Amino acid sequence: EKLGLDRLAAITGAHFLYSENSNLVIDAGTCVTYDTVDTAGNYYGGSISPGLKMRFKALKFYTKKLPLINAETGFDQGFGRNTQEAILSGVQNGLRFEAEGFISQHLKHQPETNIVLTGGDLNFFDTHLKSSIFAAYVKPEPYLVLKGLNAVIHQQA
Repeated sequence: EKLGLDRLAAITGAHFLYSENSNLVIDAGTCVTYDTVDTAGNYYGGSISPGLKMRFKALKFYTKKLPLINAETGFDQGFGRNTQEAILSGVQNGLRFEAEGFISQHLKHQPETNIVLTGGDLNFFDTHLKSSIFAAYVKPEPYLVLKGLNAVIHQQA
């Protein structure tokens, strides 16, 4: 098996920037990937799940009557009072709880960990995770993949 080049570049970038601790890289785009790397740069594994926009589209295209909701619409309540709010609640809270679950699991095994956020939906995760118990660990890096590629180029030179 091989690791996608984007994921490899992201974990390389995280290790290059934050090698003093292990890193959990959350790359939130079309898909959300969770990848772990230790202080020596060893890759431990990861997970892939549908991204924010993909989840909204799945509800629209795999059901008969649910509407497509704009992924940029904010929702800060636990439960929705109508269909649109219920979709927002389900998708956004579901993704937030998923991320918090991966973070909690990782911190049990690697308590000295940075949570490095990147990807097109970085702002969603940055907003929701910074308001959680994980705020001290969060490091937003919008150009992490490019920084990882740059680190590889400099290592080869």
